[in-house]
Amino acid sequence: MNTDTNAPSCEYDKNLDLLLKAEIFSKIPVERLRSYALLVKRMNYQVGEHVFHQGDVDNKAYLLVQGSLSITHSYMDKTSTHGTISQGKIFGTLALIADTERLFSVKALTPATCLILPRPKGLSELDKDPESAKIFLKIIADRISHWEKGCLIEAATVESCPCRYGVSLI
Repeated sequence: MNTDTNAPSCEYDKNLDLLLKAEIFSKIPVERLRSYALLVKRMNYQVGEHVFHQGDVDNKAYLLVQGSLSITHSYMDKTSTHGTISQGKIFGTLALIADTERLFSVKALTPATCLILPRPKGLSELDKDPESAKIFLKIIADRISHWEKGCLIEAATVESCPCRYGVSLI
């Protein structure tokens, strides 16, 4: 028996709690997140099962609730692993803005559960609150910038980056 009165008790409460803890939703008003918590659904993945494949066109973001996922990319019959996604991380957020071709495949390394937030529902909620939409877009832009800074640091110089310039210049 759960005696912690602060612990989420139903799936809605658990979903809301996860959204409140996710960086990308951290500045969205709680009232809006309550709507998101009603819209998301949970999906379970077995080891080796794909969340999505490279080349898929998708309109969903994912929040990894439990488990671990691998990120792979294939080119000319060669597949390379580019990392893992750990519990609590959100990924695929650009698809909340526009249909996005997935440049990587993501599959379960361990049994995994994701919260899935489809774009059409998500955007209709943001349409009701333009201020939240601005905040949300700023958070996505900040995530892109943070990612790009990390890539530049890892590459050490712009000359060693394959594109010679970053995504923020597009």
